[in-house]
Amino acid sequence: MVKLALLIILFIFSTFGFSQQTIDTLQKQTAIIIKEKFPRARILNFEYGQSLNRNFSSKLFDEAFQEGDIKTQRNFMASANIPIYKTRKWSLTASANYQFNEFEFDNLSNTSNTNVFEQNGIVDFHNFSTALSSTYFSSLFKKPVIYNASIIADGNDEGFERIKGLVGLSFIMKRTERTMITLGAIIFIDPTAQIPFFPTFTYNHRFKNSQWELDFIMPQRVLFRRLVGENGRFSVGSTFGSTGFYVNVDNPAFADVFEYSQLEIKSGIIYEHRFSDYLIGTFQGGLQNFISNRLTEKGKPTQDFIYKNKQDATGYFQAGVSIDPFAKRK
Repeated sequence: MVKLALLIILFIFSTFGFSQQTIDTLQKQTAIIIKEKFPRARILNFEYGQSLNRNFSSKLFDEAFQEGDIKTQRNFMASANIPIYKTRKWSLTASANYQFNEFEFDNLSNTSNTNVFEQNGIVDFHNFSTALSSTYFSSLFKKPVIYNASIIADGNDEGFERIKGLVGLSFIMKRTERTMITLGAIIFIDPTAQIPFFPTFTYNHRFKNSQWELDFIMPQRVLFRRLVGENGRFSVGSTFGSTGFYVNVDNPAFADVFEYSQLEIKSGIIYEHRFSDYLIGTFQGGLQNFISNRLTEKGKPTQDFIYKNKQDATGYFQAGVSIDPFAKRK
């Protein structure tokens, strides 16, 4: 049963190339209609994360390639989501994201002389993206509905790489004092998407006579949450996500630019604390499982990967701070 669930999650992520921009879009759609002390959409957000030591083995063109240790993987992310225009029914937001990824390899055992991605020592990658997103509130089939469209441009420290887009909608199926249910879909405007249609489902429920609530966004996360004191929130559960970046290859036998996609499940605890109207701190840690790790030529479908690796599960931690410079003092 566990293997079947992991295969379903793997299919979802590998089929649609679930990017960080898509996750952010799902968060924003829900955040617009749920006003809370810990908003899902943050104006300025900074995060540092680290995964611990694990073994790995890899294949290149489906043949044994390298094996060894990833001593550590570090990442730093900075994002800004700035509202440009907003009315009662329509909003326009500009976003900018920076992501730094650093791998430290050790004890590599080469079965090939080709150098594509891994090498003993430290390898790092810098990636950037910008997006313009529009959200519109309306009704359809006598149900409230939220429309969303985004255009995304990205690249790395070597230059601009691609333009992508997506459009989506979410129906508010149920909204009571304790329960919120939405159902919708996202359509990718991206030649690398194997299936352009992606269903979305969110379920938020506050249990009766309890401080706990269930927060579920398919397929992003399943969390049980409760407030801690006046300004804290504790969560336990799992989040599904991806790490992606461009890899420039200096080898005449290969294309110049590839895309690396690392799909993962993080299970553990999350604690958030609101220090003021302007500042929120977050810490999380637990176990990280790697579902699929592939290297694909830029712009090609993810099933056409040339390289993949398998990594053991390991521990991780992540700390972040969110700043809202537009917040008004209470």
